[in-house]
Amino acid sequence: MRDAPLPIMKAGLECHQQLDVDKLFCRCPIEEPERHVYKFTRKLRLTASELEKIDPAALEAFKRDYLYEYSAYDNCSCLIEADEEPIAELNKEALDTILLVSIMCNSKIFDELFVMRKIVLDGSNTSGFQRTMLISSGGEIQLPNKKVGVQTIVLEEDACTPLEKLPDKVGYSLHRLGVPLIELATEPVLTSPKEIKDCAMKIGEIFRRTCKSKRGLGSIRQDVNVSIEGGARVELKGVQDIELMEECVIQEVKRQENLLLIKDELKKRNISEKDLTADFIDVTKEFSQTNCNLIKKALERKAGVLALKLKGFSGLLGKEIQKGRRFGTELADYLKMKNKINGLFHSDELPNYGLTDQEKSKILSLLKCEKDDGFVLVCEEKQKAEQAMETIVERCKVALLKIPGETRNVNENASSSYLRPLPGAGRMYPETDHQSVPVDSAYIKELSKKIPLTVEEREKLYAKYGLNQKLIDKMKLDNYAIFFEKMLAKGYDPTFTAILLLEILTTVEREGVDVSKFSETKIETILSCQKKGRITKDVVDDVIKTWMYEPKHSIEEVLTELNIKKTDSSELEKVVKSVVEKNLAFIKEKGSYAESTLMGQIMKELKGKASGTEVNAVLRKEISKIL
Repeated sequence: MRDAPLPIMKAGLECHQQLDVDKLFCRCPIEEPERHVYKFTRKLRLTASELEKIDPAALEAFKRDYLYEYSAYDNCSCLIEADEEPIAELNKEALDTILLVSIMCNSKIFDELFVMRKIVLDGSNTSGFQRTMLISSGGEIQLPNKKVGVQTIVLEEDACTPLEKLPDKVGYSLHRLGVPLIELATEPVLTSPKEIKDCAMKIGEIFRRTCKSKRGLGSIRQDVNVSIEGGARVELKGVQDIELMEECVIQEVKRQENLLLIKDELKKRNISEKDLTADFIDVTKEFSQTNCNLIKKALERKAGVLALKLKGFSGLLGKEIQKGRRFGTELADYLKMKNKINGLFHSDELPNYGLTDQEKSKILSLLKCEKDDGFVLVCEEKQKAEQAMETIVERCKVALLKIPGETRNVNENASSSYLRPLPGAGRMYPETDHQSVPVDSAYIKELSKKIPLTVEEREKLYAKYGLNQKLIDKMKLDNYAIFFEKMLAKGYDPTFTAILLLEILTTVEREGVDVSKFSETKIETILSCQKKGRITKDVVDDVIKTWMYEPKHSIEEVLTELNIKKTDSSELEKVVKSVVEKNLAFIKEKGSYAESTLMGQIMKELKGKASGTEVNAVLRKEISKIL
């Protein structure tokens, strides 16, 4: 964290939340991929929008000329993801969820919703576009000290999951493609890193209150749009760790500050655009005897070495602009993303990497560099290297004038690297395979009755029913919260219900059982049996596991298979007396403190045939006879 105050800044958030329902335009479940079925490859082509405009981000992705390979799986993908079959009807559960979010944010819902295609050519969609629906606009997010305006709330399909990236091919998995995704974008009115984080937390809370939010790493992602006075809007893409968000913003502010300092220094050195040209020279022969392994390997594959003078850039190429990143790193990012070249050498970092001071001096001389001039070296096949020189000159010319608006990828240390240009406004056009969706005002009125409780309301309600603070904190934003509240209204034991939903199901899942497929109907059946005294907490996990393995069985068949039946009072007394007689010496030594140890032995022997309350009453009576 920095000590100096941040400059005047403003930021907006785009929060993306996966929904834990079936996919948006097919009925494939959202699951981790299992059995691989087939692979196929695609080349994506660039097209203009209906406004006859070319999107700059799509154009750059198209120029990379990748082949995209997709992996399909039998449990979570179908021909719709492969773009070989028309889409099905819109997932109503996903639509209802985002409508609730819009109502919760007081956002104005449109009375007719249109599925649109958004051009995306990075291979993350098999079709070359992402389907998206504008649901509502306006509204607000209430923070402790201010209201943050909502720009838009959008329902869209998530993209493929990247698998591997090779020089000319990118691999993707189809299992995530089509997962319903809520995108909520705020107005750019956030003015500090902490405020940005607080707003992201509040939006996440709104999503989670619906009990339809998917959980786990990658299920919620934040894009942060940041600019400072004199800077430009930069989109920090895909912040998954909320704890990293403040530092990400600080690092971007620092980057923009330092780019402005570079701009000012270039102005002091009287550097203009005409001073920067792609007049490179071929210096391959100068490195025929070099000790630099990187250049040696390049020469072995018949690549060349090109050198380019950057007038006025001495000392600026090596200037740190972010944590562990320099302006030279920015240039390398551009080469990687625009020209598929993995790096460059620049004069401020030499001698290094096996390159000597003599080799550096030789290049300075050949390029006729003066005191403030720097240079870059690119080792690559000639045509690619020449194109790289154009990219470097273009980026350096921008450095003279402004900070470029762009989309950047967040790195693990909270710095960022260039990803692509900001998308243009003309990349949307209507989806021809889906009709518009009318939204009836009466339906919205009915849906408004289902607005979930706030966190504060849940805390008060759960405390009223006697839950301890640990269970309250775990349940208030859990996906079972609404179901839990329904069970409270039906009179089931609050603590037992909470423990079943929060702890017992988790324990069973850790044993390798997929409890996500254990229905709420079956959970309520177990609660009913517990309420009637037919089963106890001690055997619930066995009941769940057995029922999962035999899902078509009735609860009666499950209990019979497990030999679970309520014991009568005489059998209970018999078991308790037997355990007490075996532990007479222990009881006399420990007195009433022996009770908890003996309870465990008795409950284990009874295997759920009696409740803890019943056992405890009989045990205390028997112990009192001895003491």
